[in-house]
Amino acid sequence: MRIKGDIIRSARKQKKLSQVNLAAGICTQGTISNIENKNICDSLEILDAICKRLNLSLESVLDDNDEKKVMNLLTQVEKLCNKLKHKEAYALLEEIKINISDFKNKELEVRWLYFMGITNLLGFNNTTDSLFYLYRADELGDANSIYAILSVNSLGIAYEMVDEFDKAQVYYEKSIDMLKKMTIEIPIEATKIFFNTAKFYSLIKKYETAYKLACEGMALNRKYQSLYMLDILAYEAAFNEFMQSSDLSAPDYTSAKVFAAFNDNQQLLSVIANDEKKLTR
Repeated sequence: MRIKGDIIRSARKQKKLSQVNLAAGICTQGTISNIENKNICDSLEILDAICKRLNLSLESVLDDNDEKKVMNLLTQVEKLCNKLKHKEAYALLEEIKINISDFKNKELEVRWLYFMGITNLLGFNNTTDSLFYLYRADELGDANSIYAILSVNSLGIAYEMVDEFDKAQVYYEKSIDMLKKMTIEIPIEATKIFFNTAKFYSLIKKYETAYKLACEGMALNRKYQSLYMLDILAYEAAFNEFMQSSDLSAPDYTSAKVFAAFNDNQQLLSVIANDEKKLTR
């Protein structure tokens, strides 16, 4: 994909980073050189990680109008999905009239496939179509594609929804394993993977595993100084810590309540209030 390399170069120099410093943990110095001098980058995930390190928006450095249009729309789709408005998100996806498979940027196609899959699954309970999109995203994405990993994780959700727990566990575990094998810094979007997988293990009463996964999601938030899904992660951590420990008389939902109140998550506050009445020893 075409990149505005001068923007990357300028931001890097403002932060007094060498190309080697900027590349550390993300890519090679040669990749940074290609971005800055040849205005090209073959990986959306690498470019996204670079932009985050430089406090730049991904959209600001893309130099392809069609790709930028799709990128902006998918950003809006993601915001709707994060608010559980999957039907509205799907309606936005339907507005894309461009053949995304024609782009050289395959990661953008992976991202589109993931959102088509998750909106069909959670918006319409359409397992057949969602499986098609999610499997295709897994097939097309590379080892550092967070949306391919999210697609694998979402296959776990799909099989969990039809009570095929053995299959679900395979895909949940695969997504966590894929995260561990990433050669770039794990992005904040991986929070969803930790939460979804923790929730599943809690469901099948593997509380210790669920607790550890929720804590990993919270640690990722600390790394990025973020509040991304932190209220529900804090809830899962508190609930599963209580369920695995006979020493606790009740779950400690202090943090979860603070974050839920900050996010105005009334649904979670209601769940916590109900738990506090019932979960005591």
